[in-house]
Amino acid sequence: MIIDKWIREWSRRSEFNSFNSWKGLLYSDWYKAIAQEAFLPPVEASLDPIHDCNLMCEHCNAHGYLVDNRAEKNRMPDRHMLKLVRFLGKWGVRGVCFGGGGEPSMHSGLPAAVDLAKKTGMDVSISTNGTLFTGRLIDSMAASCRWVGISIDAASSRTYMHGRRGDMFRVALGNAEKLAKRIRQLGTNCDVAYKFLIFSYNQHEIYKACRIARDIGVSNFHVRPADFCHQGMGTLRKKFSGYDINKIKEQFEKCHRLENEHFRVFTIMHKFDEVMRPKKDFDQCYAAPLCIQLCANGKIYFCPDQRHVGYYELGSHYPDPQNILNIWGNEKHRRLVFKTGRKRCTSRCTMTAYNRQCQELFIKNTDPMCRWFV
Repeated sequence: MIIDKWIREWSRRSEFNSFNSWKGLLYSDWYKAIAQEAFLPPVEASLDPIHDCNLMCEHCNAHGYLVDNRAEKNRMPDRHMLKLVRFLGKWGVRGVCFGGGGEPSMHSGLPAAVDLAKKTGMDVSISTNGTLFTGRLIDSMAASCRWVGISIDAASSRTYMHGRRGDMFRVALGNAEKLAKRIRQLGTNCDVAYKFLIFSYNQHEIYKACRIARDIGVSNFHVRPADFCHQGMGTLRKKFSGYDINKIKEQFEKCHRLENEHFRVFTIMHKFDEVMRPKKDFDQCYAAPLCIQLCANGKIYFCPDQRHVGYYELGSHYPDPQNILNIWGNEKHRRLVFKTGRKRCTSRCTMTAYNRQCQELFIKNTDPMCRWFV
């Protein structure tokens, strides 16, 4: 059985979407520079304002770090975060995502940082568990964000409690609904996604969760298999009892039937093989310079998938963000891109499709697509 023979990841009306790997072809100028080992400013900055979380979800890609460094609870100083955002906009970064290494809404300075990022000309997004929204943050997100991803991974309180510190299921749903309503009031184009990682314990609730997402008025439902290879998955990996792939397929198909002009479904499978394991069909981490990972403790990492892994640490952005210019494209950075980064990595790769595009179209430079012929 081959996954891409039975999975319809999105509808025809939604083919131009954030998850479609075609998007990577828009990065051709960046690919050309990478091939010449002259990296441009990254397309995106992944910025983690705080290394702390109220839920401590076991499936978070920073869970291992948060547990091991619980006493630190690093919080990026407000002044530095704003300074960093200004630098990123001036440097030429196109988008900034607040999230990742903790729950970003635990940082009281997040609304101001979101507003400033938008004013500097960058697109803005937030990855969050959705449980700590204030009115001020909702207003900022609705007015300034291009998308907000809310990780819920369940359709009931009982299922939501797996791997989490507490039951905030109804709170998360209520906040998602409030945000969606505020976006409609302002008439902005912020997409709100109800995000669902598939595990053995929640795989029976996919369709029910999709119905809830549509009913509360969010614009997207995003579902994909979990990656049990990354550093935060130790406990859940041991609990995993397997997928009922046919049952998942049936639910995916039913979810797509719920789509309408205001609600889109994305059943993301192109980074996984036939048994829903992450796949990496590329030789090197060629596309990693499309993104820079900036952590609350001041450290810079090679990519979001390897935040907090010492081998992939590039340097520090604290106390002066200008130091990034001395790090970006230096010898270690180039070595990770072209030689060693791929060898040490075991997790699902955010850049899978982009690595292949850069490799096949720009590194090999054999012009397989006959680009100059319509």
